[in-house]
Amino acid sequence: MALPVLSVALLGLAAAGNGETIVFGGGPGSRAWDQAHSDIAVIDFAANPGSIQPLQNDPEDNISLKLIERGGQITSPNARTVLEVTQSEFEDLLDNMVDGRNTAFEIKIPSATGIILRFDLGERFGINRIRFYPREGFEEFFLKGYEVSLNDGSEAQKTLSGNPDLRLFRAVERNDDPVVDMDVPLQFVRFIEVKQLVRGEWEIDEFEVFGEGFVSAAAYTSKVFDEGRPAVFGSIMWAKKTIGEPTKVSATVSTRSGSTPDPSDSLKWSGWSRPYPASVRTQIASPAPRQYWQFRVLFQSSDILSAATVDSIAVEVSPALADSVVGEVWPQDAVIGQTTELTYWVRCYNSSGFDRLDIETQAPVEVIRSVQIDGTDVAWDKEDIEEENGDIGGVRISFPRITGDDRLLRVVFESIALHYNTVFVGRVFDTQRPQNLPQTLVPGDVDADPVAVGDDLSVTTRVAGNRIYFLEAAPAPFTPNGDGVNDQAIVTYDIVNLTSSTLVSVQVYDLAGHRKRVLYSDLDISGRYQRIWDGADNNGQMLSPGVYLVRVEVAADTGKESKTAILPLVY
Repeated sequence: MALPVLSVALLGLAAAGNGETIVFGGGPGSRAWDQAHSDIAVIDFAANPGSIQPLQNDPEDNISLKLIERGGQITSPNARTVLEVTQSEFEDLLDNMVDGRNTAFEIKIPSATGIILRFDLGERFGINRIRFYPREGFEEFFLKGYEVSLNDGSEAQKTLSGNPDLRLFRAVERNDDPVVDMDVPLQFVRFIEVKQLVRGEWEIDEFEVFGEGFVSAAAYTSKVFDEGRPAVFGSIMWAKKTIGEPTKVSATVSTRSGSTPDPSDSLKWSGWSRPYPASVRTQIASPAPRQYWQFRVLFQSSDILSAATVDSIAVEVSPALADSVVGEVWPQDAVIGQTTELTYWVRCYNSSGFDRLDIETQAPVEVIRSVQIDGTDVAWDKEDIEEENGDIGGVRISFPRITGDDRLLRVVFESIALHYNTVFVGRVFDTQRPQNLPQTLVPGDVDADPVAVGDDLSVTTRVAGNRIYFLEAAPAPFTPNGDGVNDQAIVTYDIVNLTSSTLVSVQVYDLAGHRKRVLYSDLDISGRYQRIWDGADNNGQMLSPGVYLVRVEVAADTGKESKTAILPLVY
């Protein structure tokens, strides 16, 4: 059942063509869930082979038998004082009630009364039956009167002090049956309290709890994976299914990375990342390069009969291109909307080699002035980075391959800052080893120029001028006659100084002021945009030759601003 989902995950990651893809679960060739974990809580490996899911109760299984194993416990606020035993001896006596053997917790002090036993099942289970009784041959030592209280372990059933608010389920003042066997309406239960009401000698051989459905919470933490040297991470993709009501269950997958084998060292390990969406190829957010990493799966359900299952997780990882790659841009302030010359430094340490730098930014990079390696000008190539929606998302610069320790790359380019804070994210690539993943630059002080005192990859901007900084309609004239030459006009404009999404419209008018075409009307943020006009009006009819006006209008909080360009149309 999981194999098709696994194939989808592998195909999704294979599109990147980089790094080793490690797959957990799903089928042959993947890593087995039950051999790849360091810590689990009520996880079922067997019910759906190739997948993991929260534990499902079999109606015949005694949930109490694994109470201690899954982190639950048995306590009493007053029994130890009555028994006069050590804490260790007392804990052993309590555990006798859930060991499945012919051993009992005994109160053989006739005067004792009001003894309280509290059972923490370790997780919230769907419970429908509770049963307890004395050992065979000691049937006369049963509870002659008792109260049973329940708590579902939720935040809603806690006292102001944070303790479980135990609620009375059944009170029996006169009990004549050695075997207490009570049905419970199916409900989530984590805490059970039993209180003695009648004086006398008594014991409990086994305290049994039965139910059905799934636990409300479960967790799977992978073991720590050692890549042998600093590594970088690519994408993660995982697949899930649901049993029962999808709206009442959830599963989340997160990662973390570190530079030591021990993830408890918070100084050398990151925290858990934000959850990654299911069935979507997503860049891993954990810091890199790091030698060690692991992932975690958390399950939740608000319905006893519903659960999520995780079929497979696929992770991209490869050796880092360098032990460290640090980046810095200067100057770190500019006038918004104006062309600014920026210097971009990259310093690498112990690099195995890279020959391409991608600078990802929403600010147009119009001109590359120079590229230097260790102070020497080198040949370079430039191309724009085109995003999936067709917008330009930065610039790609190729240069001679850089290897070794403490090497310095310097790129000088011109850009137009269009946001109040413009970020220039850098990633280096080794095109000679396309199987290796790119490495993202860490912002820091490259220490390449005493004048450049910044340690960041962003430029803070100062406001100057209007919100529509640039407008161009080209070619002028354009000739939409179907001959394949200049059949379309491209309207390019820059929007600046916007702090949030704002209504922007691009419209075409004739010289008499009549609106002929609405090319665009929607919410935009600061950035460079391009809109296409084919020479037709709003009804799809081609307009007559003549001079037309293209107007860009921004409906800002301070009022409307507009800019107009002239565009001749001829046939």
